[in-house]
Amino acid sequence: MDQGNYWARWNSRRLTRRRLLGTAGATSSGLAALAVVGCGGDDDDDNSERTNTPQSTPAKPGVATETATTDTEARRGGTLRNGTYLNTISIDPHVETSAGLAITNKIYTFLGAFNTIDSTFHPMLAENVEQASDTEYIFHIRKGVKFHDVAPVDGREVTAEDVVYSYERFRDLPNAQGNDFFKQFVDKMEAVDSHTFKLTTNAPYADTFTVLGASNGFGVQAAIVAKEDVEARGDLSNGGIGAGPFILDTYVKGERTLLKRNPDYWDPNLPYLDEWSTQVILDQQALLQAYKSGQLDIQSATITKLDFADLERNDNFISSKQAANYYASLGMNVSKEPFNDPRVREAIYIGIERKQFIDKVFQGEAAPMGVFSNGLAFWALPQEEIAPYVTTDVQKAKELLSAAGYPDGFDLDIDTSNGVKLMQDHAEILVSELRKLGINANLKIGELGAVLSTKLYKGDFDAIVFAHNPNETLRRPIAMYHKNGVGAGSWWHYDNPEVTDAIDRQAQELDVQKRQQIVYEMQRLALADWAPMLNFATPTQFVSYNKRLGGYDPSLRGFQGLRYTEYIKE
Repeated sequence: MDQGNYWARWNSRRLTRRRLLGTAGATSSGLAALAVVGCGGDDDDDNSERTNTPQSTPAKPGVATETATTDTEARRGGTLRNGTYLNTISIDPHVETSAGLAITNKIYTFLGAFNTIDSTFHPMLAENVEQASDTEYIFHIRKGVKFHDVAPVDGREVTAEDVVYSYERFRDLPNAQGNDFFKQFVDKMEAVDSHTFKLTTNAPYADTFTVLGASNGFGVQAAIVAKEDVEARGDLSNGGIGAGPFILDTYVKGERTLLKRNPDYWDPNLPYLDEWSTQVILDQQALLQAYKSGQLDIQSATITKLDFADLERNDNFISSKQAANYYASLGMNVSKEPFNDPRVREAIYIGIERKQFIDKVFQGEAAPMGVFSNGLAFWALPQEEIAPYVTTDVQKAKELLSAAGYPDGFDLDIDTSNGVKLMQDHAEILVSELRKLGINANLKIGELGAVLSTKLYKGDFDAIVFAHNPNETLRRPIAMYHKNGVGAGSWWHYDNPEVTDAIDRQAQELDVQKRQQIVYEMQRLALADWAPMLNFATPTQFVSYNKRLGGYDPSLRGFQGLRYTEYIKE
């Protein structure tokens, strides 16, 4: 496969102009547009010029949100049956970073939702927002939005004080991840009155709306919680009361979750569903079979190219491909030998053969990856620029190891988990590839939650293979190279002042074209330093769902999760 233009061909073939505009996550004016949320017609037949350059859209404060689908088949009732192979760490929205986010985004409400497709912020709890300056955001809270009618909150109205409390809690929780915005960039949060929330940043910050807009992956952590609920429970790890469209009915960690329709949701049209159920099926093939047999409505297993071909032949399913934003990485702890030596990191970069991972894990449906996934097409360096860092040269790798003092290689423990097939598959191939360099790697396989919480997040490992949640915006992937990591310190103990400086500068650059050039600079610096997070490849994502499900658009990715437009057809 010609990797140099694989993704260029992919984008021209699969992505519409409307979808490509969303790669920016920010507008050149620094303002995300407030737009009407609608189902809208797809523009796959649009013959206008296609580009992956973000478009500048001025803000339109005060435009009301409209989340209901215009699908004439939409009907109320029924249960959407979902499945997952991932266990949650908890369902506390300010702590959970994995499968639980798909639960919390339905229980809780958010100031708004950010659509990465067209870089627009859609008010939810906030009826509208005005930006007084490059650092001041004023959100006008929608009146009459109520928490679930469950003790001890008992259906009281959500206020600006709840927003302040929630964001301060997220900022201050010692075990929270992804809270760097509130720690590093927020200067002040105020409840001006019960229905006005003001946020002031300490400098212009290009991703403010993507952080507060809950649909952008980890933005789901910016959930609005009730103080009395937190105080009554102690934490929200096993339950919580929100103001979202669904009320938590049943949560059995590692087994199942059942959500029921909130009859008092602020949008009377939504949700259409009576129930949303999620079943945990750890075995990937069993999860796939449950979908194929009609027990589940959305395919959520990690599947092969052959599995997808089989689904495409089934008339009961709607199946498609799209560039993925998830991937697997090798993290190297630079506070320990031998990874404190960049020659060792370089040896691993060029000593392993990326084609082994692409062919064996993805059956050729992937491409080599540099710093960012190729799904973030606007930000990622082109394939020709990353080529020197992903081209195999075993002899040079051995010479580098010898020069670093390891002529016979070394022993290495690599942590990973069998809780995510993507992680273990990459780890097993990596062990084989490292053996060619004389590196004797030993896999230490643990339970997913333990590996994440006690190893990865604490930076307590020699080396680790892990998988990323789909990141639709630049904010989290780039933070992983910062000296402060994603808010709790660098997992790799990596501190390159030039890389950190470039990350800080791009975060404050509101002109999207200028920001892109700084992001390019950051990637070149990180690659030249053989940064200790080695990303294997960007896969193709296979999507499939049952035709009985309406109001569902997987191309919207995270934004779909905040539209709440799913329904079951007659």
